[in-house]
Amino acid sequence: MSGLPLSRARWAMPAVGVVALLACLLLGFPQPRQALLSYLLAWFFFTGLTLGSLALLMVHPLTGGRWGESIRPQLLAAARALPLQALLVLPILFGMRVLYLWAQPQAIAASEQLQAQGWYLAERFFVIRTIAWFALWLWLWSAIDRRLRDPARIDRLPALAAGGLIVYALSMSLAATDWVMSLLPQWRSSIFGMLVVTGQMLAAAALATWMAARRDPRSRRAAPDSALLADLGNLLLMFVLAFAYLAFMQYLTVWIADLPAERSWYVPRTLTSWRWLAWFLVAFLFVVPFAVLLSRRAKRMPVVLAAVAAMLLAGSMAHALWLVVPSFRAQGFSLRWTDLFAVLGIGLLWISLYRVQWNALRDLPFAAMPARAGPPGHVQSGKEHRHG
Repeated sequence: MSGLPLSRARWAMPAVGVVALLACLLLGFPQPRQALLSYLLAWFFFTGLTLGSLALLMVHPLTGGRWGESIRPQLLAAARALPLQALLVLPILFGMRVLYLWAQPQAIAASEQLQAQGWYLAERFFVIRTIAWFALWLWLWSAIDRRLRDPARIDRLPALAAGGLIVYALSMSLAATDWVMSLLPQWRSSIFGMLVVTGQMLAAAALATWMAARRDPRSRRAAPDSALLADLGNLLLMFVLAFAYLAFMQYLTVWIADLPAERSWYVPRTLTSWRWLAWFLVAFLFVVPFAVLLSRRAKRMPVVLAAVAAMLLAGSMAHALWLVVPSFRAQGFSLRWTDLFAVLGIGLLWISLYRVQWNALRDLPFAAMPARAGPPGHVQSGKEHRHG
């Protein structure tokens, strides 16, 4: 009987998640597009956590270092949610005529631009591309996962990771165009795809760092030392700088060009009360993390590093809201019950699966990465000297 409460607790989280998604569906009947927007922002954020974790699993074989070994269980646990995210994309595919203007026959008939874009923004082609992206990512995840668990095959991981990162960056850029940027068919940005890719890796690194810094007392792994915490802090700092640079360059390019089609995306986000969300993003995704992570001492403190990682996670969730919603609530900042229930529903399903995988992976031994060739005098090992 002692296992009964644990069993109930394990099933309670996904059950509440399903109930929350049903509540989102029921509340969305009067305004189905708003409900689908809520669903899209929640699904897009948690898919980003999953794919960003997969990308970081491919980065580590190419760079080496203890940071990747220390957060490998966290990254693997998140990446193993990919089949769930592939299943949860179905409501978006079935609801595309409600969600996307380019899928509505009456809108196409009234717009020469949509007719010209019809060769790419077509329902059947959209479904084919979405299936193709997930098939590609599922294959890549399966190959990476197998090699990480098999010492006999891990030597071949760097070659797979190098090609896989290129494939991920290109495919995710196109997928971001399909799922989010095409919500406004007249808007376009050559930076948008890479901004999404960088944001996904930032969010995944933040989650893994938060898990590592807070230290699970049930884990038999050694607690991260100060040098390792500094490595994780430097990883976050690098992604913060890359993300901020891309976001600023996208805004600067649109501002300089001052074209109606391009500035249409920024008008509701900067000239209404949505601008307060913009300032929140500036603070939570750049100013505060950047200031804290510049401090060597702060990066080596588990509590501070965990707080920064949590801040970046919250900022990443807000960024998903920023990407998806404001153009369709142009009167100003507005949250709906469907937003809450969509995030709660998908979030609880994702977290429950993550917890199961984390419990299975946290104490497993993994094969060590093959040593990389370095410059003369360089020593590649887990005990090499680190600078904070």
